[in-house]
Amino acid sequence: MKHIIVGVFALLIVLSCLCTSIASAHRMHIVHTLSEIEVYAYFGGGTPVRDADVKVYEKGGNLYMEGVTDDMGKYRFAPKIGMNEYRVVVNATHMPGHKGEAEINLSQEGAGARAGTELPLYTRAIAGFGYLIGIAGAAMAYRGWKQKKRYEKAEK
Repeated sequence: MKHIIVGVFALLIVLSCLCTSIASAHRMHIVHTLSEIEVYAYFGGGTPVRDADVKVYEKGGNLYMEGVTDDMGKYRFAPKIGMNEYRVVVNATHMPGHKGEAEINLSQEGAGARAGTELPLYTRAIAGFGYLIGIAGAAMAYRGWKQKKRYEKAEK
């Protein structure tokens, strides 16, 4: 009896390993400022990406600088005189597969004031509930319209 239980348990473990899908990585965001270019890397929930490898490339694709983010997910570097475009690649080494890229163009107006374009998680959740309520309202309106039509037809 003990061997059957151990066998079933082992079979369940093997099946659970075979049935798992590829893990979905957290979304990574990067924000920067201009005076000394400051890169801020964080995950979708707002958690900073600590100790991540940062590589900064020039416009031509040549590696300009590399380093590591601090405990707040920030990395700072001085811009090269005459160089207006950079590509920043942040790779979270402690969480394999989590990688983010950002293009920084210093010649664009308001480039330093631009933050991430994605809404915070709580805002996306509220918007999702709003969409669901809207769909439910449209379905109820349609059902009421059909019932009204059926009621009018029955009266005739």
